[in-house]
Amino acid sequence: MKVITNINKAKEEWDSVKSSDFLHSSFLEIFYINHPKIKHLFVIDIRIRLYAHIFELNFDKTANYINNKLLGFFIKFIKLDVLYLTNSFLTNIPAFISNKQIDLKEFLFALNHNYSLLIIPDFVFKNIRAAKDEFSKIEVEEEMVLEIRDKWNVIDDYISDLKKKYRYKVKKIFNSTSKLEVKSLNSDDLVFYADNIQDLFSQVINESRFSGPLFNTNSFCLLLKKDIFKVYGYFINNDIVAFSSEFHQDKTLYSYYAGFDKSLNITLPIYGRILIETINNAIKNKMNKVVFGRTANEFKSNFGAIPIKSYVYIKVKNKYLNFILKPIFNRLTIKNWIKRNPFKK
Repeated sequence: MKVITNINKAKEEWDSVKSSDFLHSSFLEIFYINHPKIKHLFVIDIRIRLYAHIFELNFDKTANYINNKLLGFFIKFIKLDVLYLTNSFLTNIPAFISNKQIDLKEFLFALNHNYSLLIIPDFVFKNIRAAKDEFSKIEVEEEMVLEIRDKWNVIDDYISDLKKKYRYKVKKIFNSTSKLEVKSLNSDDLVFYADNIQDLFSQVINESRFSGPLFNTNSFCLLLKKDIFKVYGYFINNDIVAFSSEFHQDKTLYSYYAGFDKSLNITLPIYGRILIETINNAIKNKMNKVVFGRTANEFKSNFGAIPIKSYVYIKVKNKYLNFILKPIFNRLTIKNWIKRNPFKK
């Protein structure tokens, strides 16, 4: 097993095995080019390809997951170099292939880079051979998923399956946002609106309960060259006030990076319109499901998305620091929310 940090030295061997679009070097190179401040790891073995990151993480937002105010205050000042075993910008899409369990000791022995905290998502952890009791298992925000029914051929079919209360909500969002013009953005549009898009994205990220390294939306131009990626702009009088993006793969629509004017969203339900447009795109493209991601869970459940439990496994490298932090990690909890049931029986 070897760990390479220069993608140009890894490409040929990396692509010598068949993989998904999300793991091909031409796809990973987009994140590599646009995020030079983090360390990109290409782990290669005969039957293994694993993409991972090392980045500095400030735990100030982690306080949102702690009910104890004193511990919440203390953890705000923690800053650690995190080794994250998958693509930290696509946290629910596997960035590895392996037909055997990945030996964690072998990987860490081959890793010639410093880190303080190891984080492994659940879908990677089940493919890891390691001493499980050394890790803290932490529940994170659920992944929200909407199954697309076979009988939905247009958005009106979806709306008609909603209970009266939720049909009214969707129609109200449509009526309230009628002045919004939704456009599919091309490369020229992305260049022209680059600063606006990054600002709209930052407005959303700054309000999130937890986030890793900041995604550079300039990546969109290169991602758009991939057939699996789409970006949409939402305009009022030719001014962009929101955007959304999607990956289409294996009959699944992954709704990912989105941004909108937070102050305008108070009076104009832009985010609700984005969710409806995403569902509409899934129906039009004959997708089986929409994966919405891990934010605004209760709001998304109004549209029929259901939660899928998600966990990460955490281990602090330094045993003394681990002794201090493990009790804190074990107190991390997600926020309770009310699950809606918008569909007719």
